[in-house]
Amino acid sequence: MTKKKNKHQTQKSAAREDPTVVLLYHDLAELSRKTTKAPRVLFFGRPAFSDNTKYLYLAALRACPGYEVIWCSWSKSLTAQLSEHNLPCFDLTHDMRASMNLLMSASVAVFCENPNAALGRSSVLSGCLAGAQKIQLWHGVSVKQLDLLLIPHLDLCNAEFRDAIKFATRVDHFLSTSSELDDFWVRAFGCMSLVRAGQPRCEVLVREPLPDEMIGAELQPEHEALLNGDKRKFLLVPTWQRAEEMYISTPEFTDRIARWAEATNSVVFVKLHPFLAQGLSATSASESVVILDGGVDIYPWMSKFDALITDYSSIMFDFLLTNKPIFTFDTQTQIAYGFEPDYSLIPDVAFRYSFNADNFEAVVEANLTTHPLAQSQRELRARIFETAPEAAISQLLELINACNAAALERNVTVIYPQGELQLVAPDSPDVLNSAHAAAA
Repeated sequence: MTKKKNKHQTQKSAAREDPTVVLLYHDLAELSRKTTKAPRVLFFGRPAFSDNTKYLYLAALRACPGYEVIWCSWSKSLTAQLSEHNLPCFDLTHDMRASMNLLMSASVAVFCENPNAALGRSSVLSGCLAGAQKIQLWHGVSVKQLDLLLIPHLDLCNAEFRDAIKFATRVDHFLSTSSELDDFWVRAFGCMSLVRAGQPRCEVLVREPLPDEMIGAELQPEHEALLNGDKRKFLLVPTWQRAEEMYISTPEFTDRIARWAEATNSVVFVKLHPFLAQGLSATSASESVVILDGGVDIYPWMSKFDALITDYSSIMFDFLLTNKPIFTFDTQTQIAYGFEPDYSLIPDVAFRYSFNADNFEAVVEANLTTHPLAQSQRELRARIFETAPEAAISQLLELINACNAAALERNVTVIYPQGELQLVAPDSPDVLNSAHAAAA
C-alpha cells in the first residue's frame, strides 16, 4: 500500500500561506473577540461524514436547540451529500468572504480532528473563530504522542509542524473520557478545560443506530449480506504511521488473510485509514476480503464483527465496548517510529492478543472463541470510559448549550462616577485621589 498525501497538502486551500496572510490571524482574532456572536454552532469533520462530530451534529439538529446548526466542510462531495438529505451545511471553498463572515459570527465551533485540517490550514479562518467557544472531541484514545508532545521528536524549525500544533492548541474545551487520561490531553494540547463525557461515535456500539446516523455508513448490498451472514467476521484496521507502513498495511498481508479467511469460512473487512491509499492490490481478495474506502463510517456496523485486527489504531479502545477479542500486530518486531506506539499512555491492563508475521493464524484461532482476556478488557473499558457510553451525546449537548450561552453573554460594566471631579495639574499628588474618586 502506498501512502496517500496528507489531505492538507492536496487541497487548494492548503497552499502555504505567506507571512502577510499569517499576520491576518492576529488582526481577525482581535476583531472576532470583540464581535457580537449569533446563536450559531458550527461542526467540522473529515472529508467524509463520520467520526464524533457527525453524531453530535445530527443529535443537535434533532434536539431543535435555540441556535443554528451548520456542518462546515472543504469537501464539495460531502456538502452535496448532506444537502441531498436536507442537512444544513456550508461549503468553505465557495466564497472566502462568506466563510469569514460565517466563522466570525459563530458562537461555538466543534472539532474532531486538528483544526489545522478542518480549517484547511487557513490562518484567516482560524482568526475568525477566535471569539467562538471551541470544543475539541478528538478522534479517540491514543497510544501516539500528539502535538505538543511531539516537540522533542520532530523539528520546531519546520513551519508546517509549528502551524499544526498552533492550530491544535487553539481550543477552549477538550473531551477527556477518563481521569486517567487527563494529564495526557493537557500535555498534548495545552487545554486546561477538560470535559468528562464519552465519545459520540461510540453510542452506536451500544445501541441501534438511528436512520440519519447511517448517512456516510452505507455499504454495498453484498457487503451488508456478508455482515449479516453466518461467516466469522473480522474488522482489519491499519492505522496511519509517520514512517514506513506496518506489515498489516501491505498487500502481502491482505493476500495472506484472504487465503486464511477462505479456508476458515471467514470474511475480513479492511477499513483503510483516511490518510492511506484508497485501495489495495490484494490478488487473493474475493468474497473473503472486502476493502472499504477510508471515508466510510464503520461505527454503525462494528458490533457485528467477531473480532478486531489492528496495529495500534485508536479504534481498538472503542471496540472494547463490543466485548469482542482484539488482535494487534507486535510493532516491536517492526519499529515504525521510535516514540510510538506508547502503551504507557493508557492504564496497564491486558486487553489485546499480540501476533507477529509468523503466528497470526495461530494466535487468532487460539483466542477467538475462548477469549481469556474478556474480564481484563472490561476492566480497561471501565477505566478509560468513566461515563456511560450511551449518555455521551446528551452530555455534550448540555456543554454546547452552556458554551453557546457563554459566547452570547456580553456583560457590560457601567460606571457611575459619584461627586464632582476636580481638575488638578498632571503632576499634582491629588491626581491619584481624583482617579480613585472617579472609580468609586
